[in-house]
Amino acid sequence: MTSETIDPQAAFTIERQSLSEQVYRYIKRLILSGQITGGERIPEERVAQRFGVSRTPIREALKRLEQYGLVYIKPRSYAEVVYFEPAEAAHVSVVRAQLEALSVGLLAVTGTEADFDALEDLARQCDLLIGKGDIAATFEIDSRLHLEIAKRTGNRHLYEIFEKIDAKVQLLRLAIALPLDILTRYVNQHPAIIREMRRRDKETAQHLMRKHILDQLDDYRWSRPEGGSRHPAHGCAKTLDKRSPTNVN
Repeated sequence: MTSETIDPQAAFTIERQSLSEQVYRYIKRLILSGQITGGERIPEERVAQRFGVSRTPIREALKRLEQYGLVYIKPRSYAEVVYFEPAEAAHVSVVRAQLEALSVGLLAVTGTEADFDALEDLARQCDLLIGKGDIAATFEIDSRLHLEIAKRTGNRHLYEIFEKIDAKVQLLRLAIALPLDILTRYVNQHPAIIREMRRRDKETAQHLMRKHILDQLDDYRWSRPEGGSRHPAHGCAKTLDKRSPTNVN
């Protein structure tokens, strides 16, 4: 019986990829928690010291973050967090609200009990994480929840669009930077949206999802010193009927 030989180079590659993944998640968490903000340089030296590694796995992680859309690498220079203009928040929110409404509308028609159970599990994870004050982890699971809705519609093209704008959505959350108590209120709205999809109430689910997205933009506008006006899309929002939830918290 011959013993199986392990390629030392293969073992090294696996280890290096594992380390690169750790660095990737660490830097991503720094960004999503707001510890590094738009336009700021990624502290590569600090990351290298923390993990006791060379620059190679760090550059690999930064390349992945650039492909995702959170980081911009200046040629032969340094990497920085992508700066998201506050004025872009309205544009991204409007596009996102329409895509999210389409997504829940489709799933309200085609979704299975297993689909809605999986979404409720992600919603519970969001609730637990925001309860601990872990905003970065909450953003990660929140994104997974919204992506999962699109994925479970079975529409591959819709899901691909969601994947492409996911980084923009994360940057939008960071630009809006709502306080923890307001973020908690929005996280707590997920179960009501899922409940209406499970009931096959397409219109109410879509209404709640649009409101879920656009109200965050309004809270951001009102929190700024110059204030702002309500989003025009709210003027044509449908009125909830008596059996629709008036409080989505």
